[in-house]
Amino acid sequence: MSGFNTKRKPAIYAIVAWMIINAVFMALEVTVFNDAADLNNSILLVLWIISIAGLLFIRKYGAALATFTLIYAFSFNAFNLIYYGASIATLNGLSAITNGIAAVYMLLSLVENSGNK
Repeated sequence: MSGFNTKRKPAIYAIVAWMIINAVFMALEVTVFNDAADLNNSILLVLWIISIAGLLFIRKYGAALATFTLIYAFSFNAFNLIYYGASIATLNGLSAITNGIAAVYMLLSLVENSGNK
């Protein structure tokens, strides 16, 4: 029987909430803050939206896509920290740490559930 898996860990819902915050921020970056010229913002906006739906509705593949998105966002934050330095260290630093922790959790979750079908 195909149905939605409603028994998810609270950490998954926390990651989804984090992804929603990031999607809203990227939407603001592209529109209100007028930074649409940076292609990474548009890519991240699309990845966040798809990952939210994937993580909520598709089990294994959604988790894999969400993990990829978290790693991509982590690398984007790390690049910003290296390139821009201390001028944006707080925002990108906290975001990089959160994305890194969430990505490690998702990777461990994928490894743990890799034997399940």
